[in-house]
Amino acid sequence: MPPGQAEINGDKPVLIDNERIQGHHEYEAGAEGEAELRRRRVISADPAKPRQTTEGTAENNVSPERAHSTPEAREAPGTAGTGSQQNYTRSPALKSEPTPAGSPTEAENRENRPAPGGVERMTGHAVQEDEITLRRSPPGGVAPQVSKRADKGAAPGAGIETEGGKPTFAEAERIRGHHEQGADEKLRLGGQGEPETEIRVATPGEDTGVPKTRPIFVTAERLQGHTDKEVEAIGRAELSNGEQFISADRLKYYQDTDDAEAEGSVRVEQRGDILEGSKLKFNLLSKTGELSEPRYRLKDASSRGYADSLLLEGENQYRLKQATYTTCPAGDDDWYLQVADLKLNDEEKEGTARRVKLTFKDVPILYTPWMNFSYSGKRKSGLLAPTYGTSVRTGLELTLPFYWNIAPNYDATFSARTMSKRGVALNNEVRYLGKNSSSNLLVDVLPYDMDTKESRWRTTFAHNHNLGKGFSTRLDYNRVSDDAYFRDLGNSLNLTSRTNLLQQGLLSYNRGLGDDGTLNVTSLVQSFQTIQDPLASIVVPYKRLPQVAFIANKPDVFGAELNLIGSWTNFSHPTRINGNRAVIFPSISYPLRNAFGYITPKVGIHHTRYDLDANAATPEENPERTLPIVSMDSGVAFDREIELRGERFTQTLEPRLFYVYVPFREQGHLPNFDSAKTDFSFAQMLTENRFSGSDRINDANQVSFALTSRLIEPGTGKERLRVAVGQQLSFINRRISLEAPETINRRPDFVAAVTGFITPTISTDSSVQFDQTRFMADVIRSGLSYRPEPGRVVNFGYRFTRDVLHQVDASSQWRFSERWQTVARLNYSLQDQRILEGLAGLEYNACCWSLRFVVQHLTLATQRTTTAAFLQLELNGLMQIGSNPLTVLQRSIPGYTRTGSQGSGFIEGP
Repeated sequence: MPPGQAEINGDKPVLIDNERIQGHHEYEAGAEGEAELRRRRVISADPAKPRQTTEGTAENNVSPERAHSTPEAREAPGTAGTGSQQNYTRSPALKSEPTPAGSPTEAENRENRPAPGGVERMTGHAVQEDEITLRRSPPGGVAPQVSKRADKGAAPGAGIETEGGKPTFAEAERIRGHHEQGADEKLRLGGQGEPETEIRVATPGEDTGVPKTRPIFVTAERLQGHTDKEVEAIGRAELSNGEQFISADRLKYYQDTDDAEAEGSVRVEQRGDILEGSKLKFNLLSKTGELSEPRYRLKDASSRGYADSLLLEGENQYRLKQATYTTCPAGDDDWYLQVADLKLNDEEKEGTARRVKLTFKDVPILYTPWMNFSYSGKRKSGLLAPTYGTSVRTGLELTLPFYWNIAPNYDATFSARTMSKRGVALNNEVRYLGKNSSSNLLVDVLPYDMDTKESRWRTTFAHNHNLGKGFSTRLDYNRVSDDAYFRDLGNSLNLTSRTNLLQQGLLSYNRGLGDDGTLNVTSLVQSFQTIQDPLASIVVPYKRLPQVAFIANKPDVFGAELNLIGSWTNFSHPTRINGNRAVIFPSISYPLRNAFGYITPKVGIHHTRYDLDANAATPEENPERTLPIVSMDSGVAFDREIELRGERFTQTLEPRLFYVYVPFREQGHLPNFDSAKTDFSFAQMLTENRFSGSDRINDANQVSFALTSRLIEPGTGKERLRVAVGQQLSFINRRISLEAPETINRRPDFVAAVTGFITPTISTDSSVQFDQTRFMADVIRSGLSYRPEPGRVVNFGYRFTRDVLHQVDASSQWRFSERWQTVARLNYSLQDQRILEGLAGLEYNACCWSLRFVVQHLTLATQRTTTAAFLQLELNGLMQIGSNPLTVLQRSIPGYTRTGSQGSGFIEGP
């Protein structure tokens, strides 16, 4: 069949060759048949050979003599005789048939197209001067018709491309543009009719029974093969179908089976995964095949490896024999898995390996007959990497955790924690996350403590539920078997410093009041388990059995804002006064605002009534207290544009004045269920009561002045720096205290604060309260942080409250090279002259693994301390081995940045 003729055979894929394959043709008279043709050497098209061209084009009339001078009409060297002709004859039955009507171009081509001697041309194809030039720039005729029809329904990419002068085969499911008509001319082979091809046109929506395939493109330096059977590409061969790209030194593609075979420097690319090897057999439809001596790279986790053979078992499914696996870059095998059989599911990002040996720095550190892992960090059931550590209170520790991914919104972790000084503890955690609810259950059990000779346990449960229609609920339950549980078995200051464990059930209702009002009603029962230090006992909080509270707010009622706060609580205590307390606090304010300032006067009545249990400590069973509270808040805001160190800012100046008046009422006879004194600060200075709770209301006749200035980035609105000063002046000597009445001399208290970035790398959060009467500082809270870049941070803090605490706190993470960094923290009590928390560690981050070593010293109680060590090896993309110090580092060092990790996965065992 002449090249360039699109043949549609029962909807089979069509091969278009852009250059004539020279040599014997299957329909040549001298050929004995297809078998002989297959035995003979096929001379392939080679674009590197010089070609002779004619002066005419397919659309011009060409004389017979000129036609005979073309390379196609000349006699090929080595043929049977000089001047031999291709013996194509027209079927007599078809010669008399009328020629179908066609386009004017087709008719002109049929009329004006001469044929060389003895050769009859197929309808619809013209002799061109240079076949390659024609395919690159088709002048009209058949090729433009294909292009037009392809616009209407041909598969994308079915057109013909050439690149760098390479011959190109384009294989598509269907190329519309030519199909057999009933009166088309047929060729005879040796007097016999051409074999029936059953050519037909598939209508849109018709089920042809042939699976839909993408267009196939084959390019190479040399192409040879047979139409509708196979294509052989030699020299820089490439095959692509939009999903896979295959390149090799030599490649064969079989059209009828969609099989591809490649040899020599084979490379397969699909969806970012790269496979390389020496020999490939691959089916483009089923995505199955085999690659010999493979090397692979997976895109998501930068995973790579090599094997004896690789089996492609479907879309994104790989199986390797005698393989290795690592996430280290090429040329760096710091760690790797050696497996006899490795199956990778690149769709789920999971791997399954059998007879596995893990080697780190050429030292085998783990062997398992079977393992399953995730290289994307997704949740997966199975054994997690074991953790180990040491502590002076528990001894050597080894923890074996098992993770159960029950469902997308359920999971559980079960761990066996072995301690050389304590025994074996079982740690269990279950988590749930729903559309309207979430839960977390933690149960730790030490059946027998070898040190105390007792059973010890801990449980924590938290549940939140949105019931709908404004209702919600929350449950909290925390309890331990004894007061020393956290001091003996805890491994962080966050645990060992806990004193009151919350046990609470809460039901809440929220709704709107009109268009802009709100109503909140809450009922709860609450108690605590208090963990006592034998040398520093604390007061046990009251139980609330129960408490009902509500808050209602309605703004803009004739310009005023109405608020109502109320509660009823039953307080219970094993050693103190018990009773009920009812509180109601209505208030009304009238905000006056404009563009630059505001004034808000406010008046409220605070009423409290008690119903106490009768005993010797309660001289009055039903005491009451009613207090008016009057306040006025006012402020003004100014701003201007300024420039500092070449940067433009909006600077604000915001003075504020707050006045409060509360008359004195004797409150020494009232019980104290929940009141405490709050620390003096900007927030407390601008409130009406310096006590929390409702049992104590301060007497006040005072005014507070505050001045705040902020630097704001005009483009983003981000606050860069805030400086504030404030002063509180009291016109009376305050007499209300928490317990016994006492007189507090009036004195002006001054407070100042600086928050934000002093420079782009230095930030601060500092405040000071100064007693101007005694000319000394009462409270200092200072923090300074230097963060030039991620992985480098230095923090310094200072905390001082007169007669209460005096502490310094310094912490740092500093990367002093590309791979090495140090971490440290020291929290020291100057008042007690001891270390509250000390931490020091070293971290090494390679390109594909990290090693962390951290030592921590904690003060557990007044005279009890503990020291713990953490050692962790993290193999990026695989697992973590050892105790995880990251939680400790992130909590202890503000600004700590995790570096050098690509994530970790889970390990599952038999």
